[in-house]
Amino acid sequence: MAGGGLSIQLTENMQSSFNFRKIIKSVILSRNNSLRAAFLFGFASLSSWIPMFNLWLETNGLSGIQIGIVASIPWLLMLIIQPFWGMLADKYGKLLCLKISLIGALLLFVLFPLVNSGIIVIAGMTIALSLFNTPVLPLLDSIALDHVEGKQIKSYSTIRFWGAIGYALGASVTGWLISLIGVQAAFFSSAGFSLLCFFSALKIINPNLQHKGLDVEFKYFGRIISNKILLIFLFIIVIVSISQSAITFFLALYMRQIGASPETTGLAIGMEGISELPFYFIAAWLLQRIAAGKVVFIAIIATCIRLFLYSINSNPDLVIFIEAMNGMTWTLLWVASVEFVNNLIPPKWRTTGQSLLWAAYFGAGAVSGNILSGWMYQLMPMKQVYATNGLMILVTATAAFYIFFLRKTNENEIK
Repeated sequence: MAGGGLSIQLTENMQSSFNFRKIIKSVILSRNNSLRAAFLFGFASLSSWIPMFNLWLETNGLSGIQIGIVASIPWLLMLIIQPFWGMLADKYGKLLCLKISLIGALLLFVLFPLVNSGIIVIAGMTIALSLFNTPVLPLLDSIALDHVEGKQIKSYSTIRFWGAIGYALGASVTGWLISLIGVQAAFFSSAGFSLLCFFSALKIINPNLQHKGLDVEFKYFGRIISNKILLIFLFIIVIVSISQSAITFFLALYMRQIGASPETTGLAIGMEGISELPFYFIAAWLLQRIAAGKVVFIAIIATCIRLFLYSINSNPDLVIFIEAMNGMTWTLLWVASVEFVNNLIPPKWRTTGQSLLWAAYFGAGAVSGNILSGWMYQLMPMKQVYATNGLMILVTATAAFYIFFLRKTNENEIK
């Protein structure tokens, strides 16, 4: 009897253990967690190569002007081809386009370190890589918004939160690998994270949406790009991106001018990422209570204040506290902008709408911001550059106030 009881007990324990493992597996490999993982690894891939790309170009003998030209290619391609990727995704499927772009980017990341034969070949490879790599994150954004609409997830910001963690992960892993095998590790790291993102995408499914199966005709694209409210909004985003680019790409120069040590500069830049994390949840809370456009306006005003604080500050340590505003100026801006465009565009064109948003901020804004702030930097100290950008944002806020407060914007205006 004792032996039989022991056998029954062992069987029950094994069954319990099996059920526990089954539960853990189902939780870890759930559809929503696959989407979170795709965001994590997608942004890790981005942070693995973009911050190190200029350094890699320099090690391959390119001059300063050549580095500037090649480094602008991904952002120019973002502006030019991203809307077309959005149209293809709306027509043939977001997950299919995501998988194709990840495979193409993965292969090109692996090949990139083998290229060292001059600016023409490097520029050509950069164009090819950008062609496949630029649609990855906008497609993930659009897929996440579909999951919000399908009630699979509560809000976009709770998924985008994992992108911020992924960005920090990719930068950290790549920094460690570069110390071991050199700057070319950036491409291998990006390839590895792209592969993980691809595997994560295999578990993602399209949610059951009411508009699923609606035909998308390319001839209606003109209705999207001719909508006045959308065009004004994208213009505002370009101007904000130009001014925020002065922070993103020129902060180290500003810190050097006010006498900051490398350690303080590193702490200030690190504060940018840390400050983002809580604001993904704050953004979700705000968007449940006020319109997306008003949240965008809050972020624009905060950007203006942040730029003016730079312009009057001479204490390097205080920059760390100014950088803590990054969550308010960037995270609120981006999450609310995604929601604003998502509400303005009809469901069957939402990937195209998100692609236009990415093209505006990371394409037109980033390229113009680098050029404009670089030109001003040759003429004046960074304090004055920041003051000028702050004034530009203040003027832009007037147009933003009109479309976000004085005019009622109906959802899905573009039919």
